[in-house]
Amino acid sequence: MKHHRLAFLALAVLASGRITLAADSSTVPANGPGWTGLSKPLEMIHARQELMEHMEELMQPIDTISLPSQPVRDLERLHFNAEVVSAMLLSVPHLFPPTTNLYDPKSREPKTIALPAIWKNFDSFYALAQGASKLAGEFANTKGDRALRAASLKLRAGCDACHELYLRKYEPPKVLPSDFLFDFDAALGLKKK
Repeated sequence: MKHHRLAFLALAVLASGRITLAADSSTVPANGPGWTGLSKPLEMIHARQELMEHMEELMQPIDTISLPSQPVRDLERLHFNAEVVSAMLLSVPHLFPPTTNLYDPKSREPKTIALPAIWKNFDSFYALAQGASKLAGEFANTKGDRALRAASLKLRAGCDACHELYLRKYEPPKVLPSDFLFDFDAALGLKKK
């Protein structure tokens, strides 16, 4: 009798989950509180840019130890940074709703440098973020200088694989002939009149 009650309870939970899922999947948000991808796409872009910048700060000491000339110091901090990076990477794909696909290749300073390829290949983007998260988690559990250096290189490669495909390439400013004619003294008020 006890098994029957458990089976009935399990079926009831599964059925209610199906009903909830059916109701949720039929709901298409128009806008409103909580749908920040729709109501605040520029703020969402800003939030993910901030997250990425802070991740890079956490990655700096991890990247530094990849050089054999650099001693491995403060292992506790390295492990903590990697744990935080791992958690952050799990959230990254969720900060890229289609409404934030605002890259403009003609703009010198586009609203985002996330390339449209993210939304064309979202499953790949998602998998790369999850893979990098796993590599960060592995680094967080690694000990020994040589193993840490190898784990550091793997983690950076995981991050770079995603950036290579889905982030606009950095292009340094170009020097134009008119730049050589610019009068810095006059612009800075150093030239006597």
